[in-house]
Amino acid sequence: MEHSVQLGTQYYRESICARLQELQDQEELPFQIIEHQQGKRWVIECQFQDSSLETMENEEVVQKIHRYYLANALAETILLHWEKDHVVRILKKRPDLKQDNWKMLLNKALDYLNKGLGQVRGNRVNRKTSLVTQILNCLDDSSVFDIEGFLRFRASDYKSEVNKAVEFAIEEYIVEREYIEFIELLKHFVDSQKPRLECLHVGMTPQGKFHLYNDEGVKVTHQFLEDYQLDNIHELGYEDLLVSALIAVAPREITLHIRYEGYKDTLETIRNVFGNRVHDCQGCALCEKF
Repeated sequence: MEHSVQLGTQYYRESICARLQELQDQEELPFQIIEHQQGKRWVIECQFQDSSLETMENEEVVQKIHRYYLANALAETILLHWEKDHVVRILKKRPDLKQDNWKMLLNKALDYLNKGLGQVRGNRVNRKTSLVTQILNCLDDSSVFDIEGFLRFRASDYKSEVNKAVEFAIEEYIVEREYIEFIELLKHFVDSQKPRLECLHVGMTPQGKFHLYNDEGVKVTHQFLEDYQLDNIHELGYEDLLVSALIAVAPREITLHIRYEGYKDTLETIRNVFGNRVHDCQGCALCEKF
């Protein structure tokens, strides 16, 4: 039995040939690789030759098995190489992104695709399975397969998934960058403020309601909330209100009497803004109130 499949590519000749060589070495597939260069493109012809009686009797089934192996090799090339190239092409089209951040964004997008992090529930095995199925459909229709043409015209669902991961990585990066810039602005504001108290103690209930005390243990919550409309607490949120109050007071030292895990983001913001002014109480009479 003899049959051949021609694989066309402009950019992925080395990767495709490496995958095909693995098939020959590991699976002992009976084919010969013949390469032709046509301008900037390469045509990689896989000539299958198998003279065994079993093969002759099940020719159609054997050809399908051969095409399945080829589809796997092509899908692996796409996942290993085209995917990265495509992500970089998207990043290059974003003038608001510095080139220094491309590698970080590339790795983040690939993590979302391969590890299912964040809001992108990506899975490499599922993407490969989908690609193999689509490539097999193409090979069933024709013995000529062009990898760039396939990716340009036939793999819209796959590309959409990759694009979604890149956009999510970019959006997350922008949010992180804006948060850092916001924190720096608050730090500058706090550093330029004259402290209204030397030391401020902060306690918080399990419901998220905070209380402020001076160093003598006197409750001063309302004293430093006089500039805020308490009717809007539910709209603003107690945690945001706490950060605003601390910035307004700008104390030289903040002692946190907070034991609840639910306020990690708020505590991180406070620590980022006030730095070494913040201390965690290890246990005292005030802690017992909360």
